[in-house]
Amino acid sequence: MVNSVKVEAVEELQGIFSRAKSAVVANYQGIDAEGITALRVHMRSRSVDFRVVKNTLARRAVKGTSLEVLDGDFKGPVSILVGFDDVVAPAKALADFAKGDAVKSPEIICGVVEGKKVSSEEVLALAKLPSREELISQMLSVFQGPTTNFAGVFSSLLRKLVGTLDAIREKKEAG
Repeated sequence: MVNSVKVEAVEELQGIFSRAKSAVVANYQGIDAEGITALRVHMRSRSVDFRVVKNTLARRAVKGTSLEVLDGDFKGPVSILVGFDDVVAPAKALADFAKGDAVKSPEIICGVVEGKKVSSEEVLALAKLPSREELISQMLSVFQGPTTNFAGVFSSLLRKLVGTLDAIREKKEAG
């Protein structure tokens, strides 16, 4: 690569890395071109940026970003998956790809979540977490439970009061 091309590549990567909320470094060795293409399409559909980058360019690009803790992990044939909105998106997308009909999926080396380095086991644990929308839904249902119970109790008390008043009215009419 010509030096100016390398500088542009580093600047582009640094722009991507500076916006990243999370990233996963994975070894793509053993995946054929067709598999890499399928992986790229899968990641793009999940709003995850998948890149195979030269290690030296990646080391230079992570400097000054939240992904700087990955500096020593760019060794051998590695790719980086970057998430911008959802911190668990790269981990979930990679786990979904592995569950699919892919012949071989990338091997997770490590990851970064909001500036904190995580191991491959922690990345897999993140992939098993429910999505943000599911967590919000669960939280709202927890909040809704007491409200529903309160409404049921209040409704029951009103029914009892109406029943008692009705019994008093009937007693007065009869007596």
